[in-house]
Amino acid sequence: MEEIIEKVSSDPMLMLSGAIGVVVILFVVLVVVIANMRIKTYKDRYINTRIDNEEKEELISQLQQELKTLKVRNTQNEQGLQQFEDTKKRLNETAEMLSVAQTELAESRKVQNRTQAKLEDLQSRYTALEEELADTKARLEALHDENNKLRVNNSRLLMKLDTEERFAMQLQQRNEKHGENGDDR
Repeated sequence: MEEIIEKVSSDPMLMLSGAIGVVVILFVVLVVVIANMRIKTYKDRYINTRIDNEEKEELISQLQQELKTLKVRNTQNEQGLQQFEDTKKRLNETAEMLSVAQTELAESRKVQNRTQAKLEDLQSRYTALEEELADTKARLEALHDENNKLRVNNSRLLMKLDTEERFAMQLQQRNEKHGENGDDR
């Protein structure tokens, strides 16, 4: 075993082949693991779907039974509604619903009043914010104008400074020329 390790470590071609072999084996193992995971996931999904379908079928059958029961009751209720006492009950129910509706209307009006007050408050806040925005825009414009003036002024000063530096350099060059001309004579 040590001889094989020494032989592989001394020969770069065998090392490369071994590394490639290890990479291929790892790749194959990775593909197998991923395939198994996908198969398990699909199997779990299939089982869950099948269970859900069975539960839904049971629920549908229960609902169909309830529907049949309700249809029978509905038929009985329709026969009962033909009688005068049931009409009297419906009249009483209508009166109760009217009182409930009136109560709900009163509550709705209260909600409307509160909402109206909130709306007015929000509108006043909105107006105040608009005024603040206008003031801020005016200040921004003033600052922008002042900034532009200062930039123009700075540009002028820089140009003057540049001109004076050139003039000083020309004057210095003239003085140096006059000084050199005076030494040669």
